Amino acid sequence: MTNLITRLIVTMTVTTTIMTMTAQEKQLPAPATTGGMPINEVVAKRHSIREFDKKHAIDDATLGQLLWMTAGVNRHDAQPSAFGAPVNRCNPTARNWQEIRTFVFGEKGVWEYIPATHVLSPVADGDYRTLVAGTKEFSQDFVTDAPYSIVFVADLTGLPEGEQVKAMAMVDTGIACENLNLACTSLGVATVPRATMDIVGISRLLCLTERQLPVMNNPIGYPRK
Repeated sequence: MTNLITRLIVTMTVTTTIMTMTAQEKQLPAPATTGGMPINEVVAKRHSIREFDKKHAIDDATLGQLLWMTAGVNRHDAQPSAFGAPVNRCNPTARNWQEIRTFVFGEKGVWEYIPATHVLSPVADGDYRTLVAGTKEFSQDFVTDAPYSIVFVADLTGLPEGEQVKAMAMVDTGIACENLNLACTSLGVATVPRATMDIVGISRLLCLTERQLPVMNNPIGYPRK
């Protein structure tokens, strides 16, 4: 009887925890798949901006559009990817590995963007944008003026060992980063691609393994006028 009660308590606790975690997920508004600024104009206007308006927030619709254009699902195919999901993404990857993970650092917390469901999954509460700004040895304070910073992680878990695989993951990260740069330009959002960040601190916060590598980041916000 005691064991049965114990199992029931454990089951109820786990169920409550799962429900709480699910409730904390943020469903982003559906992205627009047509219209927008012509690509020629986007490329002509793209440039790095390092001065952000602290008072001008990015709403969920804009954030969701940026994330979708960066690494979202843009088609459902019959052939599964390397990870078994029959979907393909806006960001091409070597052998369709889909190994690039996208994290959002904001004033109130850190989330991972889940492309398959277009949701933000909570990772940590609190403001950790200083980790994206840099380390004690070198930091760029303008990063914390941006409402959000996007951190790209190359997840090599399950992929073959070797320098060529790692090199291709770095290329894939750059592709996703450029998607974001162009997406920001198209929506009038300021950004700058960066490699500076506290890699050790971010890895600890996100509970990353040695095969999950923070590679690049982009602070995003509206430009200061």
